[in-house]
Parts: sequence; C-alpha cells; structure tokens
Amino acid sequence: MAEKRGERYCGAVFALLLFASMTLVGGDSRAADDTLTLRQALVAHGLTPDESIIKNLDKKITSGAELDDAKQFVIAYYVDDGSGLLNPPLFLERYDRNRAEWKSASLPESHAKPDEQVDICYGSVLRVTASGGHFFLETHINPSAGCVLVLSGDLKLQTSLDGWLLGHVGEDTVIYHKSQVHFAPVHPAELAIYDLRTKRDLTLFPSKPDSPIRRARTAQLAEFYKANPEWCNRNDDPCDAEEFDSGLQGKVATNETEAAVAFLISYEQIQHAAEDVQKPSGPKNVLYVYRRVNDEARMEYREMLLEDAKARFGTAKLEDFVQPEMLQRIFSEAPAK
Repeated sequence: MAEKRGERYCGAVFALLLFASMTLVGGDSRAADDTLTLRQALVAHGLTPDESIIKNLDKKITSGAELDDAKQFVIAYYVDDGSGLLNPPLFLERYDRNRAEWKSASLPESHAKPDEQVDICYGSVLRVTASGGHFFLETHINPSAGCVLVLSGDLKLQTSLDGWLLGHVGEDTVIYHKSQVHFAPVHPAELAIYDLRTKRDLTLFPSKPDSPIRRARTAQLAEFYKANPEWCNRNDDPCDAEEFDSGLQGKVATNETEAAVAFLISYEQIQHAAEDVQKPSGPKNVLYVYRRVNDEARMEYREMLLEDAKARFGTAKLEDFVQPEMLQRIFSEAPAK
C-alpha cells in the first residue's frame, strides 16, 4: 500500500501521472512524441554505452535528470511504457570517467541495507547532484513538496528526505527544506539538517523556544484574531497565533570550517483572504545565523532584521555572515531576549 503524508503519496507500488503530453529529460522539456531513447540521450553527451551492462538502451525514457561533470556522468530516469503514468522502477546509469566503467541500478531494488525500510518517493527527477561520495536525486511531488533520495557512490539507496535540498555543511551534513502541505491556510517554512553518518535528523528552523521576532509575530496575530472574531469562520482559518506564514528568501550560505549557516526568512503574509480585511504581515527580511550545526549540544544562533544587521556589521551579504571574523562578532553579543 502507498503511504500518505499530508498531500504526498509515497511507496514502491503506485504510479504518478506524468505532466500532460510532456516529458522531462535532463531539465529539457520535449513533446511526448519526441521522447529520446536512453541510447540517444547518452550519445548526445558523447558517451559510448556498454550494452552488456545497460539494458534499456533502445527504450524511450522520461521524467529524468542528469549529472555531467569531470568525474562522472549520471542519469536518473523512468522508462516511458506508453501508459501515461510514471511507473517505477526509477533507473540509474553511471559512467565513471576515471575508470571508464558503467554501472546500472534501479530503485527500489538498490538498497544499501535491504532489511531497512526506506521510503522511495517517486516523482519526476528534477536534479542530480553529488557531494562527499554521495548522490542526491531531487524529485517533484507537488509545488510545495518534494523528496531527496540519498545514494552512495555505488548507487545504493541510503535514505530519503521529505523536502528539497538547500546545501551541505561538509561531506556528511545536509541542509534541506521540509515539504509543506500544499493547500493550507498557513505555510510555515521548516529547515532541517541531516547527518549522513549518524542518521540524525534535526530541525534547524524554527528553533525552540521561540525567538523575539517570532514571539512578536505571535502577539501581532493574537491581537488581530481577538479584534476580528468572525474572520476565522468566514475564511476557514484555524487562527492559531503560533502558526503563521514564513518563507525562505533565496539561498542559504554555509561555511564548512565553522559549521555555519545563514539564511533569510520572510514573515510577510502569503495567503490572502477574499475580503478587504487581511491578516497583518510580519517583517520581510529576517536574518538567521547559526554556528556549530554539526554539534547539537553546542549549536547556537542569532536572529535580527537584515537592515539592523547591515547597520551593525556593514554588510547585507549572506556569505559575509558565515565568515570566521564575522561569526565572532555576531556571537560575542548576547542573544536578544
């Protein structure tokens, strides 16, 4: 049976509908009648496939993505069986340029530990990346939900993360944005880190207990709900002052040596009511700077408005806030209460 997570459906035995009459191969959209075969896709990259290893060479492929760098070529794809469905397995082919060797694998068959239950979240593959001897396959579930499949260098599935990849802090720590319920009155962002060695999954943002800016946002909404008691019923909104919109602004900045991460969060209102009365918006650019994210016991963070950070530290660039000297300045000050 497929497993339901909010609006995500995961499992090894179900199929997802393909985008109507379109296929996606390596980020390139083509009409369904112009789908490439695997052989054509490989030849287009100047590769000579090994027919004794790769079994799908003359089959049409769909909804995949490629990684092509100096070390290797990797393609993740589905076979287009003509059904209009995205049916498992998800196939992978890797060419090691240094060894001039091909390797094939497919999911769900390729597990690092077959006795462990790993959720395979099927969907169109949006991107394939590599870091620290691992491969990361990002799949699409819906506009606010995705999945990251983490594979070892020999294409064995190690784990899956419910969301989409944001970056890395060293070889073994992954930063990702957790999926959200697509249709909901509020859309709170949640960022997490995953340790590939210990399999520790830790929520990075929002941190508990709530920070001063988030407490102020809760108080602001509580006042609005108190002054507009019928608004919640009219707009089918739970009106929980502690649950509110937040969104990641742009990319995250990281520093491996300091195990530091910096990012911007907007608390502006995302969902708008179909009437004149609207929830008040919160601040747009709130800076969060973390250090020692690879050590939960010693991890700490600071929160401030970006305009205040620029006035105090003379910069608004995220990359500057994760540099050693800047981190020392930021964390030499006591956190706001």
